[in-house]
Amino acid sequence: MRELYDSSPYQTDQRLPRKVRDSKGRVAAHDYEDVVQQLIKYAIGDFRSRLASYDAYPDRVTQVSWAKEAWKEACKYHETKMAFNSDIIQMITRRTSHLTSEVKAKVRPLVESIYGFESSARESVKSCNRQLAQQLKHKFGLCYRSLGDKKQKVPRSGLFQTKLTQKAANLVWYRNKKDEGIVFAKYFTPFAIPAMALCYTAAECCIDEWADGEHIDISFLGDEYKEVYAKHLANLNKFNLRTKDHGILDAIQKEINDVGRIHAKAEPIDVADDDCLSDDKIQNAIEEFQK
Repeated sequence: MRELYDSSPYQTDQRLPRKVRDSKGRVAAHDYEDVVQQLIKYAIGDFRSRLASYDAYPDRVTQVSWAKEAWKEACKYHETKMAFNSDIIQMITRRTSHLTSEVKAKVRPLVESIYGFESSARESVKSCNRQLAQQLKHKFGLCYRSLGDKKQKVPRSGLFQTKLTQKAANLVWYRNKKDEGIVFAKYFTPFAIPAMALCYTAAECCIDEWADGEHIDISFLGDEYKEVYAKHLANLNKFNLRTKDHGILDAIQKEINDVGRIHAKAEPIDVADDDCLSDDKIQNAIEEFQK
């Protein structure tokens, strides 16, 4: 298994990461010299962004592959050539469970405030909590902006247009200009479908915690929620495919990123004029077409 973490034969222009102190227990970033600490920090951000945007539950081989790619990106960003070792790769891949746990922790208070769960000893409140949890779980009710009203024959509305995804994204990826949604904008422009699926999966876990009327902690680390994530991801992809001509999900993804950037107080992403055709070239094409 160890060869999975090891780098390919070191290039002659790469140097080895140097530790400045002995590790006490598990190896940590601060055990290394400053330049390596910077590389580790950047690589972890890149790796977490891949998890959010590609797959929150990758297999071990994929985790290691992404960690190595993230290290290369870190070296490129800091304009240095540094080899990695197995300890560094494991340090990066440990962030897999860290991300899912963080998303759940940020989503939990949102679920309570947006959907209206309440802590109370009164049986009437507990009954309301149970009914609400059932409504939200039934046929992906949590993915709608409004649950509607069966008695009044008002249908659900606003599929995938919930407050939850935007608020969760702001808290996890767009807190400020140094957050991952800004620094690693290439993974979040537009906001990725797998990241939306992760937000809904975390929300479903938080809703499950209210299923009996009272709040009880439920672990988000097991395989059960990996399956829930797969269902939400499949749902989003199916919706995207069926509505592609209307651009519904495209617009939602773009809005989450745009609003997130505003929340982080970052500049909007514009295409630089240098990256576009010049006015002269366009005019030449018009004249050529008219001949």
